[in-house]
Amino acid sequence: MSASFTTRPSGSPTLRGKREGPLHKVWSIAQRIVYETRKEDAGKPMATPSYSRTPLMTDWAERYRIVRKIGAGGFADVFEAVDLKLDRDVALKVIDERRSVSSRVVREVEAAASLAHPGIVSLFDFFTDGQRSFIVWELVRGRSLAELSGDLSDGEAVAAAAQVLGALAYAHSQGVVHRDIKPHNVMVDEDGRVKVMDFGIARLMDAETLTSEGDMLGTVAYMSPEQAGGKRAGPPSDVYSTAIVLYELLTGSNPVRGSTPAETIANVIAGRMPSLADVRPDLPLELVDAVDVALLRDPMQRPSAVELEDALRAVAGRLGGRRLRPQRILRPLLARLRRWGPFAERTTGALLAGGVAAALVTRLHGYPQGWALPLALATLLVWFVLPPGGLAWLLGVLAFPVFNVSVGLGVVYLVFALVLYAASARRPLAAVYPALAVALLPYWGVFLAPAAAALLGRVRGPLIAAWAGAVTVVYLLLTGTAHSPFTGFQPRNHLAAQLDGGDPLAVGAYLIRAVVTIPGLAQAAIWCVFAVGVGALFALRRLEARLWVWSVLCAALFAAEWVLPIGVWRHRGTLDVLLPSVAVVAVALLLALLAAGEGEAET
Repeated sequence: MSASFTTRPSGSPTLRGKREGPLHKVWSIAQRIVYETRKEDAGKPMATPSYSRTPLMTDWAERYRIVRKIGAGGFADVFEAVDLKLDRDVALKVIDERRSVSSRVVREVEAAASLAHPGIVSLFDFFTDGQRSFIVWELVRGRSLAELSGDLSDGEAVAAAAQVLGALAYAHSQGVVHRDIKPHNVMVDEDGRVKVMDFGIARLMDAETLTSEGDMLGTVAYMSPEQAGGKRAGPPSDVYSTAIVLYELLTGSNPVRGSTPAETIANVIAGRMPSLADVRPDLPLELVDAVDVALLRDPMQRPSAVELEDALRAVAGRLGGRRLRPQRILRPLLARLRRWGPFAERTTGALLAGGVAAALVTRLHGYPQGWALPLALATLLVWFVLPPGGLAWLLGVLAFPVFNVSVGLGVVYLVFALVLYAASARRPLAAVYPALAVALLPYWGVFLAPAAAALLGRVRGPLIAAWAGAVTVVYLLLTGTAHSPFTGFQPRNHLAAQLDGGDPLAVGAYLIRAVVTIPGLAQAAIWCVFAVGVGALFALRRLEARLWVWSVLCAALFAAEWVLPIGVWRHRGTLDVLLPSVAVVAVALLLALLAAGEGEAET
């Protein structure tokens, strides 16, 4: 039995099994005549209703048979149907005219009817029964990009975006702007062809504006800045939205999506999003640049759809079938953590600075008992408010107890403090970063310090790791710690006893001789190289390659910290500390690799 539509009192369409009666037909025709002839309301000119040009077909159920509901939108429902006359499957979009969207219906039809492109879903028919408008589209069997997210390789994602841009370039040449590009509106059919759907809010560039300035249509997380600000949207808006879709396919998260629509709109308008290179540093530079330029706030600086399509096609072939499958939970979390990066760095620095103040003030005994905790809290608070000020405060607090050890050591410390502040004032975390390594020593986590330093920058990270390695050597010498194979330097004596002198030059010479030795410098070099290796590890695309580099990197770390001290410098050592230390960092890196995404060979 063919189905037809009726309306509940609430206005929601439902299916029933019989056709409308003749009285309803008469009423529909009368309604149409009234709408066509009414031009004014309360003395104000009124535009001709948009569906006055729409064919009236009240017996549409004799031609189209509803099969099932396949979708719903803000003002329309979509059904799979059969065109009984032409014997073909179609998508029937039903729009309730009482929702005040009749002008949008005509705009949709005018836009779609002017487009004939293999990458755009075809429009077959359009009519009204007097209460609802019906748009008959080509039925695309497949899955949307929203459903395919996580299943596409990098090359497939870039190729799909290039096909979308090809379809949009054609639409733009015909004077049509889509204005609602998002993963749900892009279908990939069973043959792998990409088709752009739903020009339901498209605006004809040469026609009257679909909506007034200030109206915002489309999905917020994919809007361009000008569209989110209520301004007129043009072809650059479609380019921006397509770039957002591609960004999401490549990273697994939308870079501007907030916890609320208001937050999302604020992010879009302000252009708050990380560069694609920050999330996927392994991608080719040409691809990163193309996406970043397409996401510029100024629409005049974005490339055209054709230009971006050409750029993506040029790089898609080199990506092949390799991919990192985005983790649906971890990737969005990591994206949020990156946005909170400055806050996290400030918090980490404050905690480390507070810990350094508490530990050294307690051990050096320069202040009365009970001052350690207040000084540590003050250091933490000052650092959290203003990190450079917190670093200056910490260095000043430590000056008095250091002078209490010896005048010579105090003078050396002042020179060192001035140099350290000048070198790290722009990024104070670097000054106290070695405290992380010292804090992790008792828990076999010392190698996590150089590994984590790789997150601080490609150049700055390894330098901070080397600095942490040198400070760890000095710490072990000062405290007289027993032989520790994982330091790369074996303590020969208690260095602290040699610092109790009044000659700053002699004290400085003692410290320099303690660190500037082949084993001491080797410790800094090993940690520096390890940080470089960790950074390179995560820059690789294929998980298989990552695992090979991971195994070589961990083996090299073990060899450098065990073979060199024992085989070259004849230092004593045991494996009871070295093996757990290497195992901890190896497991941590492995878990990070697996969480970052799976790799596949080319298909």
